[in-house]
Amino acid sequence: MLHMKRVIVDLHCHSTNSDGTWSVEKILGEAQSKGIEVLAITDHDNLKGSVEAFEINREKNIYTGMLIPGIEISSSVKDQKIHLLAYFQSLDNNRLTPIQDVLNKIASSRVMRMKKMVEKAVNLGIDVSFEEVLKEASTDSEGGISPTDIISRPHFARVLVKKGFVKDLNDAFDRYLGYGKPLDVEKFSLNYQDWIDIIHNVGGVVVWAHPMHGRKENLKTLQELAMRLVQSGIDGIEYYYDYTQKYKVSEDYFKQGCKFLDQLLQKPRLLKTAGGDFHGDVGVLGMDMPQEDLTRFMQKLGYNP
Repeated sequence: MLHMKRVIVDLHCHSTNSDGTWSVEKILGEAQSKGIEVLAITDHDNLKGSVEAFEINREKNIYTGMLIPGIEISSSVKDQKIHLLAYFQSLDNNRLTPIQDVLNKIASSRVMRMKKMVEKAVNLGIDVSFEEVLKEASTDSEGGISPTDIISRPHFARVLVKKGFVKDLNDAFDRYLGYGKPLDVEKFSLNYQDWIDIIHNVGGVVVWAHPMHGRKENLKTLQELAMRLVQSGIDGIEYYYDYTQKYKVSEDYFKQGCKFLDQLLQKPRLLKTAGGDFHGDVGVLGMDMPQEDLTRFMQKLGYNP
């Protein structure tokens, strides 16, 4: 029996340019030491992590593998929250202008959302300030200052943990910050179909991130959502993902979900990708991926691996 060649990649990780706690330079160094062959820093709602990675590598040549520009974006399908990963062949400023215009609007809306969340918290008797959350967003895992335009719920969660209002990040989201919870406030984003279209219009590839997360382990919901996204034109699914780390699911649901996704992904045009969803404090950096799947992904982006 022939064994399929496998490689180590990570097409989904986060730096201090969004809600990660590691700097881009530290991620590049770790990726190099782990032998990761292809890396995409996919910060939430901004391309700065990718831009910084290329700039650092030009100056210091820390990482000798292949860098892929990318972002992670949020949207929803009816009442289901989804995350999409968008990948681009290059960081051509002119070509990506339509994307950047939307990202600028999202960054502004995140600031307003966080101020409303803090106001809600204060009204509930939780002693926290916007300045504390902003400071958390600008501090990396080693205590250094890493300015960011993206202020997110994990930053708020870390403040709540440090001040003793919750025991950990999961507790913060379960009690206060998750969708529909007391401090939840919507931010601006595009409709999922608009996201798919605008990414395709600039030559990008769209992948559905961690599909089994947030479905309350309802297989029917997963199936219906998957079919709608496939019909809407997504290019692939983040199939290789460690659900024992960030978004834990039961073994039974995982097996059922994988069986369904296996059948769905038999469609010739759909891609399988791999991501550790690394944030410095959660997730993993580096995932095993069959060479055949990586090759198809790279070809879809326009590379000739």
